[in-house]
Amino acid sequence: MPRVAIIGAGVIGVMSAYSLLQSGYTVTLIDPAEPGSTRASSFGNGGWLSASLVLPGAMPGLWKQVPKFLLDPKSPLTIDKWRLPKLTPWLLSFLWNGATESRVRSTAVALSSMVGSCPNLHQEVARQIGAPHLVEASGLLYLYRSREAYSREVLPWALRREMGATWTELDEQELRLREPNAPDGYRFGVLVDGGHALDPGPFVAEVAKFLFANGVRYLKANALDFVFDGGRLAAVKTDHGQVECDKAVISAGAWSAELAALVGDRIPLEAERGHHIIISGEGPDLRYPLLLTDRKITVRKVASGTKSTGQVDFSGLDAPADPLRFKILHELVTEAFPALGEGPERHVSKWMGRRPSLPDGKPAIGRSRRSADVVHAFGHGHMGFASAPETARLVTQLIIDPAAEENTAFSPRRFARQRTSPTGKAPH
Repeated sequence: MPRVAIIGAGVIGVMSAYSLLQSGYTVTLIDPAEPGSTRASSFGNGGWLSASLVLPGAMPGLWKQVPKFLLDPKSPLTIDKWRLPKLTPWLLSFLWNGATESRVRSTAVALSSMVGSCPNLHQEVARQIGAPHLVEASGLLYLYRSREAYSREVLPWALRREMGATWTELDEQELRLREPNAPDGYRFGVLVDGGHALDPGPFVAEVAKFLFANGVRYLKANALDFVFDGGRLAAVKTDHGQVECDKAVISAGAWSAELAALVGDRIPLEAERGHHIIISGEGPDLRYPLLLTDRKITVRKVASGTKSTGQVDFSGLDAPADPLRFKILHELVTEAFPALGEGPERHVSKWMGRRPSLPDGKPAIGRSRRSADVVHAFGHGHMGFASAPETARLVTQLIIDPAAEENTAFSPRRFARQRTSPTGKAPH
């Protein structure tokens, strides 16, 4: 059987392994951390699955907020000023890609092709591995202080509608009927149809458990290089020996750029660090996962308590977690739900992860420049979990059929073209 080595055992790697296993390949997963562990950015994902998840991080007008990101430590997005010189080219490209409605719409179209069917696809995988309980059909509820606040978000909701998302608008009375435990002060809600939710770590772990029971091998190691013989891939070199293979997939998340460079591709990947906390004990009995739009945080029930995600920073791949991010996140969620801050018996678990983010908000999925035997599949940013099944399908297609065309929207070579700044001038 053809042999594939997948570098990275987060959700992209595990779902790619699942798809390739179904297609008859012999698969080895390579990662220094076990699938479902805290190292992967997918572990801390909010776990939302919805066709509405089509917006890139940069939107028109975001560039005006850059001074706040640099100066306000309580901003939902912060930038380490000491990293600014190195980060500037990436930021300029990021802002340029979100500077106009047409660019944002183009990105939304591409992302919609990845996430449009994600709730059903995740449900199907959960059923196939014998764990349908992992994916919950819950709906997604966006909360606003007022209808006026919602009405100001014209472009985001217009794009969601264009991409096929549907929803129900809830005035205050309807909101309280649908979600009796919504926090005080929120008088308008948007309940997105067809939304699902899952707990990311257990989902990845259960899929991996199924894979290992069906012949997929796992090597706890760091991938270091690729070995070629006569122009064809022969093995992946690791710090625990070589893994002989005919094809390889780079899905190592925020650690993927160095591996991509080894096969000829210079890809501007940044670690967009996200955070979550889980407050143990009894919490609000929420019917839906919530997004508090003014606080820029999500809140939902999980088995171990109440989980809240938020607070993005650009502090680099190797910097330690900033305690202030967790403090702010805790303050935001306990302001919304004061009971979560009461009682000395509560334990607050904290997690920081590194999202692999590209400046145009789209992943890199395609063959490497050096060899068609090596396929890139990384850079999904916030969309890794939602887009994992479709990414796995594209990866499998590229490996099965050497003549298969790549989706140009996700081509790893799109970054070879020069980007311009938000003002229209080329960045230095």
